[in-house]
Amino acid sequence: MFKQVYLYDGTPYLAFKDEEGEYQYPEEVWTETPPPDGIYSPFYFNGNEWIGATREEWLGSLPESDPHIPSANEMMLAQAQMQVTKTANQLVKSQKEQAETLKELTKKEKRMQQLEEQQAQTMLEIAKLKGE
Repeated sequence: MFKQVYLYDGTPYLAFKDEEGEYQYPEEVWTETPPPDGIYSPFYFNGNEWIGATREEWLGSLPESDPHIPSANEMMLAQAQMQVTKTANQLVKSQKEQAETLKELTKKEKRMQQLEEQQAQTMLEIAKLKGE
């Protein structure tokens, strides 16, 4: 069994029961009250309630920046990574196909061995009949 508690910075913590059935709580200060929905970072528990930013405050605190435009080197690196991933996926597909082929070959070899054993048994029985 376990119980979820929260450190005062909002970090969730799972308190598990020990051999004596007692929960092992964190050494830091904690609460059983979860942070409310709609609270934005930074937030904290003041001992009575969760204190945090509103969405508008949080959005206002974000740095303003232009969208990143990748350089020619970053574009080439991204294309190379995509090609490596594509090649790796093709390799995995080929390995799966090879494994399936090997599995089918093993089944056919087993059937062939059974047929050979049946043929040998039949020849032995024919030899016995001729000998009688």
